[in-house]
Amino acid sequence: MNEFELNEVFLDNVEKFIEKKFSHRHTLSKLIKVVNEQNQFETFNQLVFTAKYTNGLFRSIKLSYSNPQISNLGQIQKDFSENLEKVRTLIREIFSKDISDSKTEIMHNYLELGQVQFENLISLTDDLDQIKKYLNYLKRKS
Repeated sequence: MNEFELNEVFLDNVEKFIEKKFSHRHTLSKLIKVVNEQNQFETFNQLVFTAKYTNGLFRSIKLSYSNPQISNLGQIQKDFSENLEKVRTLIREIFSKDISDSKTEIMHNYLELGQVQFENLISLTDDLDQIKKYLNYLKRKS
């Protein structure tokens, strides 16, 4: 993951690649700032990997409501819950040593229990999924 700099230009390049704007660009900027400051690239890599998997599970759950042939919905929901919690844990880990107001904002907007926080976290997970897709593209390209 050190073949590029994790910065605002990187986020711009991801947005160009996916041909849309991030829903939580401001949060992603704060996240990569902390990742860089605390050298947490491996944790970030785990986060985007888990977010991509979690986002896929979420899409499967949404599809299951219109497709009754999906027979393992209970297992998919269990995997989704476990992996969404892992996303939350990895975000907490990245911000654990951060003493700025960003930490408080992230905790309030994404990690507290509530419907709005859940929706924010799902949307942020989608943004992180897009970053993982871009990282996969960079791997294949090199």
